[in-house]
Amino acid sequence: MKQTLYLLLLFLLASSCASIRQRDDTTQLNQVFQIPRYQDLYAHTQKGSVQTKRLHRPAKAGLYQKHDTLFVEFLAETLLESDSDPKTIDQSDSSAIFFLHYNPTLNKIEEKSPWFRYQTTALDIDLFTMPFKYRFSTANQPGQLEDKLNVGVYMGGRYDLGRYRTIYFRKNHRSEISTFSVGLGGFFCISSARVDPFSTLGQVQDEYYALGVNYGVSTIISIRSFSAGLALGFEQITDRNRALWIYQHKPWLGITVGINLN
Repeated sequence: MKQTLYLLLLFLLASSCASIRQRDDTTQLNQVFQIPRYQDLYAHTQKGSVQTKRLHRPAKAGLYQKHDTLFVEFLAETLLESDSDPKTIDQSDSSAIFFLHYNPTLNKIEEKSPWFRYQTTALDIDLFTMPFKYRFSTANQPGQLEDKLNVGVYMGGRYDLGRYRTIYFRKNHRSEISTFSVGLGGFFCISSARVDPFSTLGQVQDEYYALGVNYGVSTIISIRSFSAGLALGFEQITDRNRALWIYQHKPWLGITVGINLN
């Protein structure tokens, strides 16, 4: 029964992550990103033609999407100083609005443009669940795998790498965004902690669940709609038997599944 409930909860979390990620794919572009070098962008000339220019060093730019087209506006101070090369993106182009452009040959039913890459770092705040927790061997007692559910809050730094491209299918087109992020930070959660003869070396004969306070560090990896992590934590109970509990302030290892709040 417990395994069924856990699987159902994981499915609901994955569904929630997917829906949040789809909304973020539309709105997350309305901010400033770091644009890696050696990428081609396009701008309209005064004569109305399309001109190709290349970025030769990383720069910051605002990205936004409209009608399945990605537009790029660079911050002038992050661009190269102006040079005489009309094919280079430099400070003379700071007022230009660039965009992604691709001319499909339409020889195939489906065509995909090259990926355009962007990246950013941010503060990340997540709610997470921890369906499994492994306690290491302590006081000559063997290690234990606990399958009770824990819920907590994670806060840390996150690095995001995004990719954007246009897909053409039967002369229609749509945009596609692929995202990958990795984070490192700390977490805090409150859970029930089992106190019994095993966890007290026989000094407490009754069996009950005490209030457990958990804290530690965690990594989080997100690929599209899937988000998971590995946590190294410590736990303490708060009642009178805390000095007898062998896991007091002892490390444990857990797997987390999270929902991104920001």
